[in-house]
Amino acid sequence: MQENEGRTDGHTISTTVTVAAPPERVWEVLTAFDRYGTWHPSLEILRGEPRAGAALAMRIAAGTPQERSAEGTVVAAEAPRLLAWEGGMPGLLWGRHSFELVPDGAGTRVVNSETFSGSMAADVLAANGGLLEEEFRAADAALRSAAEGGSAAGRG
Repeated sequence: MQENEGRTDGHTISTTVTVAAPPERVWEVLTAFDRYGTWHPSLEILRGEPRAGAALAMRIAAGTPQERSAEGTVVAAEAPRLLAWEGGMPGLLWGRHSFELVPDGAGTRVVNSETFSGSMAADVLAANGGLLEEEFRAADAALRSAAEGGSAAGRG
């Protein structure tokens, strides 16, 4: 079930989706960083591992005019409930992205969110908040499909 009552509160974009798979399965998909390009519609993790302190290299909005590279650091990897990373330009635009997994019957409720800070955060969200929310919704649907599909990390 795709709930996705997306919201933008101040400098946070957050969506929620219910996945018909246990948290351990969703965790498996989310932490197979080398497989993001096979299921995630707008993010590839080019380098990194799912452990606190690990450096990440990412391609965001791959294949679109907004494509950009980014680096970050995993700040939480608490199996199977919380995965978070952060990165950006300190003081200007900093983002902390997280996936919170909550058991929900036989499935998992996933809260997909990013909180932005810095002097550019308000302007960036005012100009791009709608696009970012659409990207989150597409990612939620893809995560649900990958986790419910059964292969080790989605399609591929």
